[in-house]
Amino acid sequence: MAPTPCPVRGAIVTYLNPDVLHPTVYVRGVVIGAHVVDPQTSHEWVPVMHPDRTVSVLDTTNILKVRLPGCS
Repeated sequence: MAPTPCPVRGAIVTYLNPDVLHPTVYVRGVVIGAHVVDPQTSHEWVPVMHPDRTVSVLDTTNILKVRLPGCS
């Protein structure tokens, strides 16, 4: 699997829901900060705000689509 480029702050991301028990397979959110790199796996993680205003930290390997701010 090709590495996912790390999205910038303000990007809208569609990603595979890591919660396998949740009925929604694909979730959208907005990147709200800078990425961090896991020193053991070298995976990049980004903070994401969901439509209900909850925040989670997302492994960028789960990201399927990125829409940059200001782009349609």
